[in-house]
Amino acid sequence: MNKAKKIPHFHHIKNTNNMKYIYTFLMAIILCMPFNRAAAQESTLMSFMRQSPQALRTNPAGLSDSVRWFMGIPFFLSHFGLDLDAGIAYSDAIQRNADNSLQINPKIADKIANARTMFNFNYELLSFGFRFQKKHMITFSLSAVADASFLLPGELVTLLVKGNTPGEPLSITSEINAAAYVEAALGYSFAINKNWKAGLRVKYLQGGANVFGKNFHASIATDPNDYKMTLTADAQAHFAYIDPSKSVMDNAGMAFDAGIYYNTPVKGLSVGVSMVDWGWINWTSNPKIYEAKMQDGNFEFAGLTSLDDDIDQIIDTLKNVFDFKDRDGQAYRTMLPGKIYVSAAYNLTKDDKFGFLFSTRALDSFSRTTFTLMYNRSVGRWFSVSIGNNIMTSKLFNPSLALNLRGGAFQFYIAAENISSFNPAHIRTLNLQFGLNLTFLNKTAKKQE
Repeated sequence: MNKAKKIPHFHHIKNTNNMKYIYTFLMAIILCMPFNRAAAQESTLMSFMRQSPQALRTNPAGLSDSVRWFMGIPFFLSHFGLDLDAGIAYSDAIQRNADNSLQINPKIADKIANARTMFNFNYELLSFGFRFQKKHMITFSLSAVADASFLLPGELVTLLVKGNTPGEPLSITSEINAAAYVEAALGYSFAINKNWKAGLRVKYLQGGANVFGKNFHASIATDPNDYKMTLTADAQAHFAYIDPSKSVMDNAGMAFDAGIYYNTPVKGLSVGVSMVDWGWINWTSNPKIYEAKMQDGNFEFAGLTSLDDDIDQIIDTLKNVFDFKDRDGQAYRTMLPGKIYVSAAYNLTKDDKFGFLFSTRALDSFSRTTFTLMYNRSVGRWFSVSIGNNIMTSKLFNPSLALNLRGGAFQFYIAAENISSFNPAHIRTLNLQFGLNLTFLNKTAKKQE
């Protein structure tokens, strides 16, 4: 095996053909890699700002009774949300040499151990809500959503950086679920009595594109005598996309949010419980299946040390090694990443609030749990600031900051959470939310709720 070369260089013994859609499939995986372990949750601080419509995103019963009606600024800044948790930063993965060239950090393999990649983007095109008969409220929102979950196999990074130990087979497993869709949500909440509220949001989902694969297994072995490498692979992925020229109503799905809110007998103490995004999408438009099945395929590998090489050459070699084949598939179903929220808020004074939030995200066999501690300070009815910290298993200190500004009916909010660094190269986690609403309150509305 030639170890002198600096680029990944495979010589496949068998003659294979390039598959028609493999480039799209591989690029979908590669684009997911930078967003390692993204929590993909809504803003935790905004869930405590009950006079803001964004409180509905974590609990459909969470909006204050003081809100008479609201409307997001249509097709402009109603709501923008981006959530990622990069368990490994760019500076951890890439290092700059003395000659200004870029190189993969040799220690990157020690930082990755089957890291879970998740990424969520939410852009609200339209939202509004109105109250009637004081106890009832109807809400509606229309949003574009992109959500991705990808298991980056740490063993693959070990192979690329350190190589494979002769005589010790290297097992690689992975999975992916990435989807883009449109969400139309109709909500209804009502006050059961002065202490209890309940809410429900029903969502119609229109899928745009999806890549889904739960079974990806490969084993690489290096002969201790001649250092030849053999690959055994068994991988399958589903792919579907909508074709507007045929039908824009394909790839339909449903989801729901449900929640309750309770003002306890303890003055100033309230609690809430909710389930968000529990649903599915049926992918019926242009379904494809990509498979890679290989027994003892022989190849040579020279290692990966430089980023100056052409990415197309890397992708071409991956095509030849894994020998993906595509065929027409059947309709299939994917689940949304369901979330559970449990909150408690205590108003120490009319201007000071403390809060605690438990949140968890579940998808297939994976779950992610976060504990949030929050303090909110109000200045009149025009300004409030919240600070907090999200406690995760991967990192205990993840500070957050949210601002809520009011000018008449106009309400601007911005929240930056899980701030790991102010240097982009060192960012591992970040949740960014901002938007602009028209919100009309009752004249007797309390400043702090």
